[in-house]
Amino acid sequence: MKAQRQTFMYLVLTCLVIAMIVSVAGGCGESGTATTAGEAEPLILGAALGLTGDAAPGDVPAAEAMEYAVALINEAGGILGHPVELIVKDMKSDPALGGTVTQELLSAGAQVIIGPAFPGIAAGVIQAAADAGVPVLSATSTQPEYTVIGGSKAYLVAFGDNVQAAAAAEYALAQGYKTVYTLTSPDLSYTERLPEFFAATFENGGGERIGDDTYSIGQQDFAPQVTKIAALNPQPDVIFSGMIPPDVFVFTMQLRAAGVTAPLYGPDGWDNIAFIEFAGEDAEGVVFATHGYPVPGSRFETFIAGLTEFQGSEPEAPALATTGGDAIDVIMAAVTAAGSIEPGAIGAALAELEDVEVVNGTITYKGTNGVPEKTVAIVAIEGGAFVLKDQFLPSFIPQP
Repeated sequence: MKAQRQTFMYLVLTCLVIAMIVSVAGGCGESGTATTAGEAEPLILGAALGLTGDAAPGDVPAAEAMEYAVALINEAGGILGHPVELIVKDMKSDPALGGTVTQELLSAGAQVIIGPAFPGIAAGVIQAAADAGVPVLSATSTQPEYTVIGGSKAYLVAFGDNVQAAAAAEYALAQGYKTVYTLTSPDLSYTERLPEFFAATFENGGGERIGDDTYSIGQQDFAPQVTKIAALNPQPDVIFSGMIPPDVFVFTMQLRAAGVTAPLYGPDGWDNIAFIEFAGEDAEGVVFATHGYPVPGSRFETFIAGLTEFQGSEPEAPALATTGGDAIDVIMAAVTAAGSIEPGAIGAALAELEDVEVVNGTITYKGTNGVPEKTVAIVAIEGGAFVLKDQFLPSFIPQP
């Protein structure tokens, strides 16, 4: 989000999103959260996250949630008698800074590294940690290649993009949709491969992709793409894109202003109240895949209620925040299984974890490449609110 963006609409949008991110980030500063659950050696978790830049919409709420989860652990006496210390540093979504920031965290004693969203941003983080023999996982990344891109195995706590796109496609097919038009950006693997995975599943179920167009992340005007869609005859039954905020907010408004009424489907990055607040009525009917939903009585509901009290406000992206809780649950399970806070032991235990209860269901790494199988929630924007439509593991999952 850069001040030099030229159009008034995009400037206003950028300022709005920055304001929201700052309000959510709250205590996520360079110093992190130090706690004193006892006199034992602390378990130090180093988080090299994109608190600014492209990764911020996911990494900021996840960081706040991790601080909350760590506070709960320390209130309960720590883990294996060890207090837990979370150190959060902003690597600004800049791949060139990832290795440097990670080295700083390792120098501070980090025994586990939590990396940023998007593998292209995280490669330096993973490599620096791997060189030191320290395990890496990501709270918010959904790209399967994250697990191998840094030269050493890393772990996702979220589902893979192939899984969430497949779930969105199967839900679209269940609505009777036969044709889809996709929009793709090569700028990130997230925005590039999600439409590919959606189309593969849609076509496997008997649907047809009737076209695809490209765009750039940070694009200020989507008139070229919108004009092509508006000119299609017949119109597609559904439109799918992996656009990230704030781009998707602008695109949605311009699409509806052009008279295109086809349902708009997307991924977990859309699970942000800013979508409704900025796009208003134009967001009506948008459908996206996400990590979970606050079903009454669920752990998701309890976690978000506690996080809201902890930070003094409801998170703008609750589902993305819960992945931060999932990450801490996974780390604590690995430490418990290892019976140690030594990095090598934690890493070995991570690889063997099975059926670990987290905020969003369960996680198993044993026998996987580091990407867990998790159910996907399908949520729609209806009447200015998020509404759960379904939650399932897709029957067909394309290869990543």
